[in-house]
Amino acid sequence: MKSLRRKLAFSYGLLIVFTLAVSIWGIYHLVHLGRAVDVILVNNYKSILAAENMKEALERIDSSAMFFVASHEHKARQQFADNAKRFADEFQVAASNVTEPGEAPIVADISTQYAAYKQQIEQFLNPPKITSTSEQSAAYFAQLEPAFLALKNRLDDLLRLNQQAMVAASERAQAQSWKAEVSTAIVAILALVLALAFAWRFTSYIVDPITTLTEKARRIGEGDFEQQIEIESQDEIGVLAAEFNRMAARLRDLRKSDYWRILIEQKKSDAVIASIYEPVIVTDARGHVIKVNQAAEHLFTASRNGNRDDGDLSLSGFTAGERIMRAVQDAVTMQRPVAAEDEAALVPVKIGGAEQSYRLRTTPMRDEEGRLIGAVTVLEDITAIREVDRLKTDFISVASGKLREPLHTLQLALHAVVSGYTGELNDQQMEMLADARQAAEQLEEIMNDLLELAEIESGTRHISTERMRPSDLARAAIERYQPTAECKHVKLENQVWPDLPWVMADRHAIKSVFDNLLSNAIRHTGRDGIIKIEAGERGDRVYFSVRDTGEGIPEESLPNLFSRFVQIKGRPGGTGLGLALVKRLVEAQGGQISVESRVGEGTTFTFSLLEGGPASVRS
Repeated sequence: MKSLRRKLAFSYGLLIVFTLAVSIWGIYHLVHLGRAVDVILVNNYKSILAAENMKEALERIDSSAMFFVASHEHKARQQFADNAKRFADEFQVAASNVTEPGEAPIVADISTQYAAYKQQIEQFLNPPKITSTSEQSAAYFAQLEPAFLALKNRLDDLLRLNQQAMVAASERAQAQSWKAEVSTAIVAILALVLALAFAWRFTSYIVDPITTLTEKARRIGEGDFEQQIEIESQDEIGVLAAEFNRMAARLRDLRKSDYWRILIEQKKSDAVIASIYEPVIVTDARGHVIKVNQAAEHLFTASRNGNRDDGDLSLSGFTAGERIMRAVQDAVTMQRPVAAEDEAALVPVKIGGAEQSYRLRTTPMRDEEGRLIGAVTVLEDITAIREVDRLKTDFISVASGKLREPLHTLQLALHAVVSGYTGELNDQQMEMLADARQAAEQLEEIMNDLLELAEIESGTRHISTERMRPSDLARAAIERYQPTAECKHVKLENQVWPDLPWVMADRHAIKSVFDNLLSNAIRHTGRDGIIKIEAGERGDRVYFSVRDTGEGIPEESLPNLFSRFVQIKGRPGGTGLGLALVKRLVEAQGGQISVESRVGEGTTFTFSLLEGGPASVRS
């Protein structure tokens, strides 16, 4: 057999033959055992059942005589007629199923005795003249009872004969079953031994050349092209070995011509990577680090307190190693760059007692044919930028705090003047003071948003989550903004159902989130518009949506909508801080927020919160 396909087909066919042999052997014995059981049921069980039924019918016939003695003539004759027919039917079954030696005389004797007994009891139940109870009783015990007992004994003889025959047949069936089990086990073990021996021999015949080929291929992969395979078979493995030998020879020739050119190109790429100022990490398609530049080596060594062996390219022990590996896996899996600009892309690295911040950027690598071969990760040092942001946040916090008291004083003064406590004002003065009062309120709103935003970004704002019902959160928000919506003839709908799981939320923070989203929705929804609050469960989170039918948001404004001081061009709005504050409040509670909008069709803000417990605590 020169074809590997034929060899495999032969091996599978032989195993199938072994399996069929064992199966046929077992089926053969099962059929014989079934026939033995059928013999028991056909030969004896019918006769046993008929004898039992005849005994029962005979006892009923005997009882009819006692009923007659007790002056129940009609009932006695009816019972006799019913059971006489039943006895005759069962006797026909027994008479047609005579299978055992000695059974025929018993059946004939039963027939003779029953005929005489039946004649006697018919005469007893239908006497030619009226007799007294004592005469009837004497006649019963003198004639009927002895005949009844004799007939019953012959029925017991028939029953006993068939029971003994049934026991003997059962013992024969058990012996046959034991022989079948032993012979089947022997055949199965023999077939198993032959199959194992053949499988081991055939596996060695097939696998040994493949193992040799695999080892030679591994050595070639390591750069040892001086490999030659000696396989004399004429099947596909032999053909593969011959092709392998030709490939090895070709690689040896190519190595002589291209080796130095490849080496020079590799040195050039190493020089380019080493010259990059930022830390660069190169990984293969499985996430193994294959190259780092000098900046990355210095970062690894510093983060490990100088404990790094030469040639160690592993990210284990590096404080940001897990984040980098996750980004590499995402870039390779999605086959697109991973370069976010938000807080999730920041990687803190502790060096000594200080902490530096890096922005993580990972890009997939492809060869000239477009095949994915790995990923390149660059760590952009933004420690200075983060420090500037921190200083700006601190400045905003301090400035807002310092302005709060003078602004409060100004608002009190404006309120006193507008309320007429300082004297009457003309219409022009009232209009100017009303505008000043509105500007002061807007300034206070900006300051409050700035302070809350600064507290969140600096970490001084403490988020304390507790288990809350989604339906309660939505209902409270609707109640707060119902009057405002009615003034604009906007309909608020609550579609958050009570059977949703509880969520973990900060009471004050989630109130600010709903207030910002609902106030924006009302502000940008026209007369007779609709605003819906919806919620649904996905995974371990509950997703809330605030959906309006308002004017919508232009597509070009959506990417930066949650940044600070963002104003949509051509629209009067608030401070430009509300949505930035909403995003940070949601993320501080472990959630996420997103927006979908089309101009003229409305806007939907969706944010998630973590579930607050298992299903058993739902309401």
